[in-house]
Amino acid sequence: MSTVPRPVVFLTDFGYEDEFTGVCRVVIDRISPGTRVIDLTHGIAPGDVRRGALALAAAADYAAPAVFLAVVDPGVGTARRALVLGAGEHFFVGPDNGLLWLAAERAGGVTAAFEISNSPARLEPVMRTFHGRDIFSPVAARLAAGQSPATLGEEIDPQSVVRIELPVAEVTEDTVLVTVLAGDRYGNLTLNLGAEQIEGSFLARGMSVSVEVDRDDEREGRGSAARPASKPPAVPAPRKVAFVSAFGEVEVGEALLYPDSSGSLALAVNRGDASALFGLEPDDRIRLSPD
Repeated sequence: MSTVPRPVVFLTDFGYEDEFTGVCRVVIDRISPGTRVIDLTHGIAPGDVRRGALALAAAADYAAPAVFLAVVDPGVGTARRALVLGAGEHFFVGPDNGLLWLAAERAGGVTAAFEISNSPARLEPVMRTFHGRDIFSPVAARLAAGQSPATLGEEIDPQSVVRIELPVAEVTEDTVLVTVLAGDRYGNLTLNLGAEQIEGSFLARGMSVSVEVDRDDEREGRGSAARPASKPPAVPAPRKVAFVSAFGEVEVGEALLYPDSSGSLALAVNRGDASALFGLEPDDRIRLSPD
């Protein structure tokens, strides 16, 4: 094992009120004393695999060689696999439910994958409801200390790893139909239009854009857990929004479109809440057109 452990970058949906993250940190410290644990976030909404995947990917470009330990695991205790992925200079440890995929792709793509459900490093007995403590944390600690993933699990085909599928934006010469991927605590909304797609669209800095919430009959009839189908929300009228590069380029209270810190298109309100103003949540769609 190496003498200088890699840091463990830790993300979960465990929250901050209970002991779950602390117990995982205790396990890591016992196995690999001196390992630095960097808490990326534990505020992911319970079971929100896509939000966790996006948050994990946001850190992948900026970390020195690290072990990313991620636990958003609504399938814990089922037949879903537990994994270590090797990608670039990083290892990614977590459930095989798509949570690790975006970050691994951002790091250069999965070059090796290992199934660790029966890892010799796991704690005994393994509790079916707390693999974060009993499987993922012990394996992450040993990887941080320099142990090879080949000694911690069985190698599997990287192509068999579960991928998270993001909705694809529809881009034409004068229209962009985007989907809300996630919102943050400010009410800013990340949309599924990346930097290259922005450059290839009609969007230009300083221009005025018509923002129209797009809800078709099929989606309204289907509804969601957060928004029952029996009570579809009112659709706000199209709104003129400036495409700019920073919040301060519009007046307080005004909406804006901008490339966020990851380069994706985002919708926000300067010192306000775009989610509330537009009545939007993840998976809602927005139609953009020149004003």
